Amino acid sequence: MKILRGIGAALVWLLATVVMLVAAVLCITVILLPLGVPLMALGLRLYGYGVQLIIPRPKPVERGKKTGRKVRKQAGKKVRGVSDRAAKTTKHGRKRLAGVFGG
Repeated sequence: MKILRGIGAALVWLLATVVMLVAAVLCITVILLPLGVPLMALGLRLYGYGVQLIIPRPKPVERGKKTGRKVRKQAGKKVRGVSDRAAKTTKHGRKRLAGVFGG
């Protein structure tokens, strides 16, 4: 499947290159400039589409209520851990901790 997507991307890039060359020739002639500019934009869009063909698609993630709760809970613990460590390492944080714990 990757080979087919790569061949498709190469063909799209080849088409985009031809479109860009035609657009460049049209832009050189001042009278046909209004045709060259949109054609240039189309060529750029085709290049982007070719890149999208090469980049692998993201795998679908199965989501459920339990999974979401677990992820939120773990994320909260990580954030609290980071903020506690940051409070201990900064001067202002050490003063706040000293005031809380009576030190």
